[in-house]
Amino acid sequence: MTLTAEHGHEEPAGGEPPHGHHQSPAQRHRKEHLALWLFIGGDVVFVALMIFTWFYTRALNTNGMWRGANCTTANPCTDGLGNPLTHQVPTANPWYGVVVAVLIVVAALLAWSAERSSRERAGRGTIVTSTTCALVALLAAVVVQCYEFGALPFTTIVGTYASAYEFFMGSALTHALLLSFLALGFLIRSRAGRYDDGQWYQLRLYRIFAVWIAVSICVLTFISTVFT
Repeated sequence: MTLTAEHGHEEPAGGEPPHGHHQSPAQRHRKEHLALWLFIGGDVVFVALMIFTWFYTRALNTNGMWRGANCTTANPCTDGLGNPLTHQVPTANPWYGVVVAVLIVVAALLAWSAERSSRERAGRGTIVTSTTCALVALLAAVVVQCYEFGALPFTTIVGTYASAYEFFMGSALTHALLLSFLALGFLIRSRAGRYDDGQWYQLRLYRIFAVWIAVSICVLTFISTVFT
């Protein structure tokens, strides 16, 4: 029998999983790692399509209805309900998106800190502190994103900019909620000591996913702020 350095579980010397058909922790981790990257790959395609839609509708600007730039009293545009628009649609306050992006980046860094603490066997208290702070940052991001929905100076029917921007917001909110749910689970498990003694592999998966979400939201925030 040999002892795996990563997970602290015994495996047969020949590399076969213990207990017959059951898989070893190392084998399960490899499959979970692959599944996570497949999930992220699908999310990459989704984000790429969002970016394409943003730039395509912005460049097309049918009848001036990206932000109603060509709308005047003499030559009005119409919104999604057929009502005339005679002014340019205002842009959203960029600071809400920036705050949300910063909070999610902080949460990703804290997830990384929790993984490192588990790898270094720093103790349960350090891991719990990191996962708690990550959850707080994510919940704050959810609150700020929800508040922005009520503070927007437009609705989705006043042009493709408005609808695309709110779609970006909805994506950020959905991902923040998903990360919050996962962070809560990791907080509960860390308080129970599941990541003591070098049991870091689940924290690694969470860190990878959190970093991807932070990167994607930063990219979307940059696009929606600069390319209005």
